[in-house]
Amino acid sequence: MTRPRVKHAATAVAATLAGVLLAGCGGQSPYCGAVEKNAETLNSFGKTRTDAAYTSYSKTFKSIAKDAPAGVKDDWTTLAKVTDGVLAAQKKVGLPLEDMRDEKVVAELDDAQLKTLNDAYEAFNATADQRTAVVKNAKTECEITLK
Repeated sequence: MTRPRVKHAATAVAATLAGVLLAGCGGQSPYCGAVEKNAETLNSFGKTRTDAAYTSYSKTFKSIAKDAPAGVKDDWTTLAKVTDGVLAAQKKVGLPLEDMRDEKVVAELDDAQLKTLNDAYEAFNATADQRTAVVKNAKTECEITLK
């Protein structure tokens, strides 16, 4: 008579395990959720060169970095930091990013201002490895293709 109880217990355990496994497969990590939520912003990165756009990019990088796996957390953080660096440099020289296309305005900058901007841009452009790492990780970890 104890046999039916064992069978019911085994069935209950199997059902519970199946539910846990299915929930794990169907659930999305906070990191992947953040990447998916921000995919449009990430895929437009650098296309819009305004203070507002770069502020948005930086906030996006910081938001994703909070939930990023250890292997790419520093990459996301670095991207936020260099993006903030560009914004800080623009602010320091008193020139919004969107005005950098105006050759007359840029020509009025002195050498110190140009160096400030150049240093920030060089740091920003030196992040090819970090950008490659986060794109690759989004694909392998989240099955999300970023450009």
